[in-house]
Amino acid sequence: MDDRHPRTFLFVLLPDFPLYAVVPATEALRIANQNSGLSLYDWRFVSARGGAVRSSNGMAIEATVAIEAAGVPDCIIVCGGNEPTQHLGKPLLAWIRRLAAHGVLLGALDTGAFALGAAGVLRDRAITLHWEARPVFLDMFPNVVVKEQIVVIDRNIVTAAGGTASLDLMLILIEKAHGARLAQVVANAFVHGRPRPPETLQRPDLSQAGDDQTVFRRAIRLMAANIAFPLGIADLCAELKTSRRRLERAFANQIGRSPAAYYVDIRLQTAREQLFYSNNPVAHIAEVAGFQSNAHFCRAFRKHFGASPTMIRRDFNQDQRRTYHPTGSSLVGDGTAGPSSRHRPASSPGCAPSHQVRRAGDN
Repeated sequence: MDDRHPRTFLFVLLPDFPLYAVVPATEALRIANQNSGLSLYDWRFVSARGGAVRSSNGMAIEATVAIEAAGVPDCIIVCGGNEPTQHLGKPLLAWIRRLAAHGVLLGALDTGAFALGAAGVLRDRAITLHWEARPVFLDMFPNVVVKEQIVVIDRNIVTAAGGTASLDLMLILIEKAHGARLAQVVANAFVHGRPRPPETLQRPDLSQAGDDQTVFRRAIRLMAANIAFPLGIADLCAELKTSRRRLERAFANQIGRSPAAYYVDIRLQTAREQLFYSNNPVAHIAEVAGFQSNAHFCRAFRKHFGASPTMIRRDFNQDQRRTYHPTGSSLVGDGTAGPSSRHRPASSPGCAPSHQVRRAGDN
């Protein structure tokens, strides 16, 4: 590569973007320039209309360039956050498609992959994104291969799960362009140790544990993989090659609950993430969470979270989105239940009709 011409990155900031993913990515480029003594990289922040864009923690990047004035870079990195479908207007998607036609490297951090999916540039490509948003993404883009690892590079598409995985993606790109030594120097500046391989799992492998823990962890993984069409307890036991008594004992020892009750918890958490990350109608979310009856879903949801799906969706206003993450601790990740509802029990009934739900990309 000709080091006399900096490689240009455009970081596309969507409202509510994750600052904790953007800062490591841009700082990696700065540190590469500083330690090489060369202008290897140039980068700018862009947005759909230009001007200030506020991040998920309330801090804003004040001066972004409008996408139409940004020119043709070497790479774009779409930075999405807690509202991955709400800001995908037609001009942004058309711009991404034009850059794809020009052979620009297309990237995404955290939930930025929703923009690439909506632009239609992910055909025959594999991607990654934050594991919490994976079910919603697959519901919207069922033909895209989504891997639950920290980084995926598939030809002209580069994606990272967010957080420290954003740094890992940049280290990989720096190494490919300028060698392993410079990438390690950048990693050392972050006190990051050795760069992690792309296939590193976003969450630790939970299969290596003691006897009861092994059955428990394998069971919750199986439950999480079968949300829309839940398995019966007998089917779970058959898949796990264990007895019902042993399965129930494992759950009782680990969390003091039955497998069936815990399975419902996982499905309801999936529904809550759908309410947070998507604009899907409540009836559709009930189906995705494995409830055949919309009324049954609404009753179970209200009992678990203390408010109806409609109330929780309504109360996820902008200030709350910036303050709270949707699930806190994960049911699947560590075997502990998510946080109790922060909403008081609602007095108004159930579920919203689908015509009240705004679709992604509407202006």
